Amino acid sequence: MSDDFLSGLRQEPSAEFTQQLKARLRRLDAPAPRFVPSTLARWTALAASLGLVAFSFTFPAVRAGAQAFLDLFRVANFAGVAFDPQRLASLESSGLDWPQIVGEQIEVLKAPTAPVSYATPEEAGVAAGIRIYQPTWLPRSLALTSTEVAGGTALTFTASTAKLRLLLDSLGLDDVTIPEGIDGQKASLRIPPAVTMTYSNGGLRATLVQAKSPDVSFPAGLDLPVLAEIGLRILGLDSREAYRFAQSVDWRTTLLVPVPVNAASFQQIDVQGQPALLIQSGVENGRAPGNMVLWSFGGNVYVLRSSLPSQELVPMAQTLQ
Repeated sequence: MSDDFLSGLRQEPSAEFTQQLKARLRRLDAPAPRFVPSTLARWTALAASLGLVAFSFTFPAVRAGAQAFLDLFRVANFAGVAFDPQRLASLESSGLDWPQIVGEQIEVLKAPTAPVSYATPEEAGVAAGIRIYQPTWLPRSLALTSTEVAGGTALTFTASTAKLRLLLDSLGLDDVTIPEGIDGQKASLRIPPAVTMTYSNGGLRATLVQAKSPDVSFPAGLDLPVLAEIGLRILGLDSREAYRFAQSVDWRTTLLVPVPVNAASFQQIDVQGQPALLIQSGVENGRAPGNMVLWSFGGNVYVLRSSLPSQELVPMAQTLQ
């Protein structure tokens, strides 16, 4: 299948929508919900956006004809990687508007829609096109208080050697080699609609998000470990560690989750026989920690987050059915 169809989908967004998109990108640095410490959320969002920049900038040239097929990435596993927020702090003081620079490389093919409330999880599942799973055990008398579906989105990323070099120079990464022939190469990202169910009891809250796996289409022949290595260097890993990590992961099925070393820890766990990632944050400014479990099953991805301790959050995840 030729990747020319991606060009056929290309269209210039309206000025109004462009402004809205840039505003959303700037809000990547906004404070997180109160059950996730703000510093953790801020640096994780920034690190993830930079990793996305690296990934979208490093597509190699694709030969015409038989090699112009698309590879497809879908999330099956989550992997945590520790990074030092101070490593990225220089970007905030560089004077460069990185959210805008990222936004210039993004073309929105389908804009996300605002969340819509549904009376039952089953109705929400029909709207999102997925089977809904619910926990059969809830700690501390939690009860389901809201169910929403947020519309999906589709984006196209375009590579730019000059902007990638600018990013690497801003981080002092003069030893990173940029692959030749990447200018103008494209990848597409499709994020399906997501169902968010909130369980509450007074000031205590837990949120369960579930959706079909997002997928990324990119030119065939992409050397994913090399691509990942650049992203890992941007996150602050040294050359040897980035190479080792990049070579040890199946990047067609694994989504990388950056975790700031001074705000949280992570570990691989098991949820109903599936590999999962548990992120635990410490107390910040006297506020309760925010914990999160991420896993995939049956082509869907799940995120359960709360200020509940992991000893209660993980058993809650284990009872989904």
